[in-house]
Amino acid sequence: MMFGLFKKREERATLRTPTTWLLGNNKVASGVSVNETTALQYSAVYAAIRLLSESVASLPLHTYQRQETGKQRATEHPVARLLSSSVNPRMSSYSFRETIMGHVLTYGNGYAEIVRDGSGNPVELLIITPDRVTVKQDDNGAIYYLVDESLRLAADDVFHIAGLGFDGTVGYSPITLARQCIGLGLGAERFGGSFFGNSAKPAGVLSHPNRLSAEAAENLRNTWRNAYQGVDNAGRTAILEEGMSWQSLGISNDDAQYLETRQFQIVEIARWYGVPPHMIGSLDNATFSNIEHQGIEYVTYSLRPWLVRWEQEIKRKLFVDDVYFSEFLVDGLLRGDTKTRYDGYKIARETGWLSVNEIRALENLNNVEGGDTYIQPMNMEPMGTEPEAEEDNQRSSWIEPLLDDSFYRAKRLQENGERQALKRKGDHYGQWRASWAANELPALFDEIISPAFEAVYRSQNLAEDKEMHIRISEISRRLIDHVGSIDDFTKIIIGELR
Repeated sequence: MMFGLFKKREERATLRTPTTWLLGNNKVASGVSVNETTALQYSAVYAAIRLLSESVASLPLHTYQRQETGKQRATEHPVARLLSSSVNPRMSSYSFRETIMGHVLTYGNGYAEIVRDGSGNPVELLIITPDRVTVKQDDNGAIYYLVDESLRLAADDVFHIAGLGFDGTVGYSPITLARQCIGLGLGAERFGGSFFGNSAKPAGVLSHPNRLSAEAAENLRNTWRNAYQGVDNAGRTAILEEGMSWQSLGISNDDAQYLETRQFQIVEIARWYGVPPHMIGSLDNATFSNIEHQGIEYVTYSLRPWLVRWEQEIKRKLFVDDVYFSEFLVDGLLRGDTKTRYDGYKIARETGWLSVNEIRALENLNNVEGGDTYIQPMNMEPMGTEPEAEEDNQRSSWIEPLLDDSFYRAKRLQENGERQALKRKGDHYGQWRASWAANELPALFDEIISPAFEAVYRSQNLAEDKEMHIRISEISRRLIDHVGSIDDFTKIIIGELR
């Protein structure tokens, strides 16, 4: 373990970190000094850095082991414990990621020493401030890191997150590149402070008809300042004596476009850091209908490139075995409104690639019994149901009402004939009924129910042969003698057909 890595070293200029000799004491055209410290005093810069740093720090970062059919959480891996809880005894994983991102977004680079155990697994990550690090190459082209110009660390022992750079190793300092833009914003703030601090409406000239001595002029100046300078004295009525007059030399805020300048600089800073303006306080172009999509674009185009940098550096420097890797979970940031999410879940559930418990997990809900079953389209049978069986079910769904209707019509014919014969035949009804049921009625039943059975046989790809007609005649005779529910009779016949 290396000690003293958090110590502030003497600032020295190099070609990679030019300071006063090249940048003129860090002053820009607006007259203010801009560096990695003063830039944070500008609220738009601080908000953009805080937004990206806290986003990366707060996302779940899980470690996985590759499987033949996917991946599995590796919660017991040393890297998993390091990234999910604390990177060293003094710092949590959240603070580590937030600090590294803060360094990258100001200096262009974030560094940490990797402390390993005897097996080569990382056990600690110790942050090194970027102003103390110089990246160099030896005679063989190997990269190494020089800390305080004396301590040499191998590339494999330094966790390095770099922003956009010129050589693929060291990143540009966003503060240095955007110094004119930041300086204009700081200058506008300084102008606003001076305007309210010197509110003599605004700076101008007091004219006296006579010549004043130096002492009298100084007394008049001090009296005027005490009476009218400062926010508390803004707007007070001035009383001019001895023929004095006031001539304003300043310009109004509107003429200077002060407010417009301040608002535009927020958008400029958002452009430099690649974040949506509404997320650092500029809501001019944000609407209720587009702000959700801007949030999704933030994850896709602003945050995702940083997450990839982290995932790849973790893979390169922290894992000894290639079967392990770490990933950030961004699903929570991509969640839409309630209706949009539920519509998406409905599609995923009905098309068979999400179960109830997987959907509940996305909503941070506990599993339910039976919630791991997948379904598929058609009639929503459990996933894996043979399509042929499904087609058979659909094909047979019309058979029952068809046979049921033919049986009802046959029995109505029988009931109507018996009712009329009972009135006409009197005492001879019994003899007539036995003869009619044995000789004439079966042929009538066959005629009524035969079309329905022929349709059934064709649907089942069964030949219409002599056996079919024998079967129909048998069913007709059973129907003649049936007493009770026709529905029950139909179910019996269908069961026999199967």
